Amino acid sequence: MKLLVFSDIHVAPFFSARTLTDKRMCGFTNAVLFRSHFHKDAIGKMVQAGLKMRPDVIVFAGDAVSTADPREFGTALRELKPLIDSKIPILYSPGNHDRYVRAHLCRNAMERFTEALTVHCPMTRPGIYETGELRFAVLDSALPTKPWLSNGILTKESQDFLKREATKKDERPIVCVSHFPFLEEKGEKRHGHWNTGEILPLIEAQKIALVIAGHRHKPHTRLDEKGYGEIVTGSLTKHDIFRMVVYEKGTFRCESYHSDGTPYQRS
Repeated sequence: MKLLVFSDIHVAPFFSARTLTDKRMCGFTNAVLFRSHFHKDAIGKMVQAGLKMRPDVIVFAGDAVSTADPREFGTALRELKPLIDSKIPILYSPGNHDRYVRAHLCRNAMERFTEALTVHCPMTRPGIYETGELRFAVLDSALPTKPWLSNGILTKESQDFLKREATKKDERPIVCVSHFPFLEEKGEKRHGHWNTGEILPLIEAQKIALVIAGHRHKPHTRLDEKGYGEIVTGSLTKHDIFRMVVYEKGTFRCESYHSDGTPYQRS
């Protein structure tokens, strides 16, 4: 079974008068100052290269946009349309930039984006998507936060959901899809994943086999000999990376590629 995995595409921000009134100003400034060097053509290249690899499931670990402006979601949807048209199930865990602010128009735009992106795999978050070989636990830990924070919050509902699924009598491994990492972010407050204390032992005991996450733009893996652990996939548009996770005979294998489909080499 093959999973096409990517995250943190951060399409270019739009400016409007409302940008001056809330956290969007921080996001817009950050994008202009620090993301101008991003690989702007990486999304289209990844879509083409990824589909040629014939994945069974697509995992998008969040941060489609920069400031949650409705026009940004429109751009992201156009870029990802070939993935939607392929009818391959897309599992999506919203990122903190996708839920950047509480503004009504931004919230509605994100919901429309989510519905269009996951039209072939509609589900609630937290929720389970099952295949013959794996169970995917898809989370949503993104909430609007203060301007100086970019953390995620694992709600009581999500904690109970993961504990319930991890203790079911089902031999299929659980793959947790989360924008925010669990192991990489342990103990980190400003950027971290809050309220994960009761879930970390389930990961360490391999009741949850694999966490696929985004948020941290630098790619990182923490896997054992069976491929169990955590994959922080890395930002597609910053580090020009996507992953193909292969599950075969009880083992996960993570392959890394540049957006054009060539094997990934760290610069």
